Amino acid sequence: LAQVCSRQKLEATGPAGVVPFRTMVVPLRSCTSLFLIVAASLAEPAPNFTRVIHQQFRTSNTSEWPPEWRTLSQMWREKHPTWEWRFWNDEDEAEMFREQLPEFHDLYQWIPICRQTSISRADLASYAILYLHGGMYADLDTAPLSSLDAALGAAVAAAAREDLAVIINIERFRAEEGAMEERGHGGYAEPYATDKDLMFSAAPRHKFFYEVLSGIKDYMAMHNSTVCKADIEGGTYDLMYMTSWGRLAMSVRAWSEHGMNRTNLRFLEDLFLRDREDATYIGFALHVLGHLDIISLQAQPPPTNVKYLERWLENSLKRQEKLLDSGSSAKPHLDLHIADMGSLQAVVQAPDLFILPIAASPSTLPKSALRSLDLKCTDLTTDTTDLGCFTDAIARTLRDEFPERPADLNLLVVFNQDGGIWEGSWDASKQQEFQSERAKLAESTKHEL
Repeated sequence: LAQVCSRQKLEATGPAGVVPFRTMVVPLRSCTSLFLIVAASLAEPAPNFTRVIHQQFRTSNTSEWPPEWRTLSQMWREKHPTWEWRFWNDEDEAEMFREQLPEFHDLYQWIPICRQTSISRADLASYAILYLHGGMYADLDTAPLSSLDAALGAAVAAAAREDLAVIINIERFRAEEGAMEERGHGGYAEPYATDKDLMFSAAPRHKFFYEVLSGIKDYMAMHNSTVCKADIEGGTYDLMYMTSWGRLAMSVRAWSEHGMNRTNLRFLEDLFLRDREDATYIGFALHVLGHLDIISLQAQPPPTNVKYLERWLENSLKRQEKLLDSGSSAKPHLDLHIADMGSLQAVVQAPDLFILPIAASPSTLPKSALRSLDLKCTDLTTDTTDLGCFTDAIARTLRDEFPERPADLNLLVVFNQDGGIWEGSWDASKQQEFQSERAKLAESTKHEL
């Protein structure tokens, strides 16, 4: 421990077959938390974790789902045959808030009125489900390419505690050097590039997910007149930072070994409120400068005058680069050694919250192309999809789009690119387009035969 606290490297080996911790360099202030992690790494393997996959949509009738969602959901069950799969519809979630989380029931009922959309209800439900039940939450536009058992098991073993939350870092394509991605480009360079599409809690009642709900409730009460005006001109990222990926990233960034740091969370919320149209300031704090701690950002915050912003960013990047060159970071990281996979680097946001970079979101396979791929991998005579065909095509896309990313890290895929089909994702017109494409494919197949 003394070696680690003097910023020297420490190597540790766990029991036979379990080597969850290898090398870590951390700042002095993290020594207390690190001692627990190091001690746990050398202890017995962690206890079992909750193996439940949670998914949700407005209806449980799968015939009303977009066809590619049915296939993606099937992939979750095919890759995790020993896990329970639980589906939640609107009625289930309304009952959950009414009966089990009445303190948030009014928020759940009222929030669709804010921006005339009900999508935020689904966001609230995802946090509530993990808080109450634990397990893996996965949106229907996500899929596993491999089982998560080994990666999550290694994380739980390294933490050596039952109340571990794992937030998934998602790598996204960088179109050009210096270009910003509002959700973050991901990888270790931008650890807070996360999304509530994929979240995990090793056991029920992890306080992080409850605190996310509490933060949303407080934020809406405090800024209702700002973010819920119906006559807002121009687009904003309000929905994203109210309940979705922006909210999750801010909440993770503000989480500590003592729980949610409300001061830090308010600081991040205020950065977003400075620029709701482009989310420039909060984008710097969450992603571009993700390795500077919030205390450092608060000490030297972005200037209110935009003409000084570029100079501030340059100076901040130099401070961050110097920090990383010294072998340090605002957050420690550790290597999880996983059988048949090698080493996986996790960011330790807190002893009870890790960030794992095990997902990618391909720009070259948007939802529209995914729908066509699903059709091409479907036997039209039996109406069954060949999961091998579907999975292999997705894996090839990730390898081609992210050639420098180790293929072993592609455990999960997230389809964030809409490709023009998200609005009315499966309304009457989209269903008609799909049936037309299906008929053309059937005809071409018949001629080939």
